[in-house]
Amino acid sequence: MTVAGIVLAAGGGTRLGGRAKALLPHRGRPLLHTVVAALTAGGCDEITVVAGAYADDVVAACPPGVRTVVNPRWAEGMSTSLRCGVDAATGHEVIALTVVDFPGITAELVRTVLAAHRPGTITLPTFGDRPGHPVVFDRPDAEVAAREAVGDEGARRFLAGHRDRVRRLDCTGLADPGDVDVPGDLALLEGQGVTRGDT
Repeated sequence: MTVAGIVLAAGGGTRLGGRAKALLPHRGRPLLHTVVAALTAGGCDEITVVAGAYADDVVAACPPGVRTVVNPRWAEGMSTSLRCGVDAATGHEVIALTVVDFPGITAELVRTVLAAHRPGTITLPTFGDRPGHPVVFDRPDAEVAAREAVGDEGARRFLAGHRDRVRRLDCTGLADPGDVDVPGDLALLEGQGVTRGDT
């Protein structure tokens, strides 16, 4: 089983006042590096980063060895970035999908979700009642999810339509699930709420 990690990092960060979330500082480096490091250490064989609004800067900031793809239709919503990422991450049997604004992600979380994944299922980490990332798909399911996605919903439509195959995995304590959407969330980048530092 080979695993492609996909990082959706194409948004305009409008609720943050127009800032690239991927480039926000976190532990002395861009937040994108934290996410890529966790996916790599957690067992992903290749990482694809989908850039968009700040494409030149995000691509330039990517760590060595990371595949990048630019989504020219990023303003139409996350669905277009999902399609770009899945199309670019070829040659792998499993897709681990995450967003870039996840400073609490850890390698332990990624390892746990990948180890729990079984063919024919969609593995969804949860933190209490809250669904999170990375979501793990068999490649055929990722392709259908990308094809069905509309607007800014990502894989939500696919997950809702295949509840019988969604395997919810309690990952409470393996990561802080908080994301960075508005200025008040920037405290997460200062280490608050990050439970494990094995990224």
